Amino acid sequence: MKICFLSSQPCALTVNDAYFGRTDRFERTAELSLKDGLFIRFTPENALPLGFFLNENIRFQPPEGCEVYLLKDGIAIYAYDFPPRDYTLRPIAQAKREDTLVTVFAQGKVQVAIQSPQSFFTATLPPCFAVCEISFFEEFTFLRAPDTLAVFAPNGERVFLEKTLAFSVENGVLKVTLPLSDCLGRIAECEYELTQNACVRKRCVLKQARTRTGETEAGKIRDELLPYAFFESVLIGANYAEMLSSELAEKASELSAFLGDFVAVVPTEDTRVCGLVRKKKERLFELSYYAVEIQNGKICDIKG
Repeated sequence: MKICFLSSQPCALTVNDAYFGRTDRFERTAELSLKDGLFIRFTPENALPLGFFLNENIRFQPPEGCEVYLLKDGIAIYAYDFPPRDYTLRPIAQAKREDTLVTVFAQGKVQVAIQSPQSFFTATLPPCFAVCEISFFEEFTFLRAPDTLAVFAPNGERVFLEKTLAFSVENGVLKVTLPLSDCLGRIAECEYELTQNACVRKRCVLKQARTRTGETEAGKIRDELLPYAFFESVLIGANYAEMLSSELAEKASELSAFLGDFVAVVPTEDTRVCGLVRKKKERLFELSYYAVEIQNGKICDIKG
């Protein structure tokens, strides 16, 4: 079976203690049998390693610290949550608004603590928040890392976490600019309503950030990039009807239900086919594949 290995940081990958190579966010692939029960270890430079036995159980229960993706022709394993070597408490940022104190600190992992007279909440943050700024809007707490924004509601729930180019808050509306696919050079300008303990998307518009990247001279997306652009637009709630033929555009409202819920889009070697990533359970995902037919620069058919 094809097994793809990836990691959030550079790692030495060993199989039964034999060095296999270096892993990072680009996949390293091997043909391995789940019946052999091989021992896999990801060893990063500045954290403790992750190790597990590769067997049939991985289809149902991901190893600790890993995400597992069930592919049509194999399995992808993404190691990302490595046990830290150092648990020294290090403050990163702190801010107070009236009677609410927010502290971002590192103790093994980057964390945030939100304390008020009524409650006390803690949450783990991505490593990028090792550098961050804290701000407030009414009862909401905003944590801004160099390229990521996190928003916490008054009840302590994280209601927003995205890579973000810019953001502002006006009259209870969060306006953010999100980077999208590099191959298309596009951005999404989205608006979210902040109300009670929720952050609800109300508007999303796609824009071209870099002129002619992924476009033809007429300003249209090239055919080989159109399938990915379409599925990405469905995912973020942007206007995808403009990418459809006139006949298919009449059924645009039905396409979202046809495709179902998915959390990411993955291109394949066939530019007409994309994999839609669906969440089966915590840290376990499955890819469904859809093929697109294109005529005259428009999508005229979608097959699952």
